[in-house]
Amino acid sequence: MSSAPLEGIRVLDLTRFVSGPHATQMLADYGADVVKVEPPGVGDPTRQLDRLAGEPDSLFAITLNRGKRSLALDLYSDEGKAVLADLVKAADVLVENFRPGTLEQMGFGWDALHEMNPRLILVRISGFGQDGPWAKRAAYDPVIQALSGIQALTGAADGPPTVAGTIITDYLTGLHAVIGTTTALQGRERTGEGQWVDVSMLDGTTTLLGTVMPEYLMLGRERQRQGNKNPVSVPSHTFACGCGGYVHITAANDADFRKICTVMGRPELADDARFTTMEARKLNYVECEQAVTDWTMTMEAAEVERLMLNQRLASAKIATIKDVAENPQLAHRGHFGEVEHPIQGKIPMAGPALRFSEMPPRDTQRIPLAGEHSDAVLMDWLGYDANQLETLNAAGTTGHADKEPKT
Repeated sequence: MSSAPLEGIRVLDLTRFVSGPHATQMLADYGADVVKVEPPGVGDPTRQLDRLAGEPDSLFAITLNRGKRSLALDLYSDEGKAVLADLVKAADVLVENFRPGTLEQMGFGWDALHEMNPRLILVRISGFGQDGPWAKRAAYDPVIQALSGIQALTGAADGPPTVAGTIITDYLTGLHAVIGTTTALQGRERTGEGQWVDVSMLDGTTTLLGTVMPEYLMLGRERQRQGNKNPVSVPSHTFACGCGGYVHITAANDADFRKICTVMGRPELADDARFTTMEARKLNYVECEQAVTDWTMTMEAAEVERLMLNQRLASAKIATIKDVAENPQLAHRGHFGEVEHPIQGKIPMAGPALRFSEMPPRDTQRIPLAGEHSDAVLMDWLGYDANQLETLNAAGTTGHADKEPKT
C-alpha cells in the first residue's frame, strides 16, 4: 500500500480547546507529523476540563489530540520564542486559534513568519476572522450558534431558541480549517509559496443556513423556528410512538406518500383531495401529519422503522446514545475503537471518518502526555544535541511529561 496522504507534512499545532485541536487531529489521522506545543507543566488547559475519566487528561483532550506529539515549550520566554522560530523554519503548516493580534504581539505575525519560511502555510482560526469590527470579540460555540442564526432556527415554533446538542460550530470550523490547509498545500505545489488561511467560525457556520439567507435577501422571507417540520416535504416529521420512542418518516414525493398510506393500512388517504399532491399536503400538513401520528402512536418505533424500510422509504427510529454505541453499521466499519492511555487505561473513541483506498490501515493512536516528545521533536525537526536539550530543560524553556507512561 502507499503511504498516508499527508505523510511527510510537518504541522506545528499552537491550538487549544476544540476547533483547532479537532483540525490538527484530522491532519494527524491522515499522516501528518503534528507537534502540539503546550505550556510546560499542565499543558493545554483542555486537559483539565471535566476529568470524568480521571487524571491527567480529560475526555475532551483525549478525543481531540490523538496521534500527535507533544512539545512543552514556554512561548513567553525569549529562549522559547527562539525555539519556536526554529520550528517555524522546519514546518510546512502552522495552525493557531489565538484571539486575533496575539501572534503579532508574540513577534510571529504573517510577515515575520513568511520571511522565516516562505513555504509555510499559516492557518488562523478565530470566532470572527482576522479583521472587521468583531475580530477581537471572544467566541465559543454557543456564541456562534447564537450569532449565526442556528439558535433562532432550532427548537419548537412556540418555544425559545435552542442550542444544538453538541458543539457543532467548533467541529465544523475544524473541518473548514482542514479543507483550507490541504487546499493551501496543493496551491504550494503549484507556486512554491506558502500563504495564510483565515478561518472564521461565524463565516463557516452561516454556510449551514443553506437557502435561509437567499430566502430573506431575495424574497424578504424570514424563516422561523418550526420544530421538526420540513418546509419542503410533507409528511416529514419526527413522530411520537406508543412505546415512548420516536421515529422519523419522510415522504420525498407523492409515490412515497402512497406507500406510507399503504403501510399504515389507510390507502384511501392517498386519494384524499387534501393529500394527493405535495402542494396539497403542504397546505394541509397539520391534518396529514396527525393521520400519521394516530398510526405511529399505536406502534413501537422499531416496528414502524422496519415496516417503512421494507418499502424502501426514508425512515429511522430516533437513536439514543446507547443505540449509536451499538449501531451494527458503525461496528461493521470499525468506527469506534479504543486507545490505551498510558495512565488512564483504555479510552473508547470514534476513529477517523474518511477511508482511502491506498492509505495503509492504522490503529487509532493515543493522546500524548504533556511534553512527552519534547526532546524527540527538537532532535527530529531541528537536530538539537544533548547539550542544547539539557540547557533548555534546565531553564524551564522546555519540559517533559510529569508522569511516566505505564510499562
